[in-house]
Amino acid sequence: MENFVDCIIAGGPQHGLVYRRSLDTVRSTPLAVVTDDGELCTPAARKYGSRVVLLHPRATGAQFLTILAA
Repeated sequence: MENFVDCIIAGGPQHGLVYRRSLDTVRSTPLAVVTDDGELCTPAARKYGSRVVLLHPRATGAQFLTILAA
């Protein structure tokens, strides 16, 4: 059985993008993504079980709070 996690990007060119990622239980891979502008987004918060907010390095506080509130 595969486990999935929904990732939501806060800030950057793909602000608000939601995608589903498979979790590999054999080889642990970090929850991070490189956006269109080449910046690395890393986990900042977890929402509702399997939803993770990935924070862009240039995200504003308002963008982060908007994603948390949604």
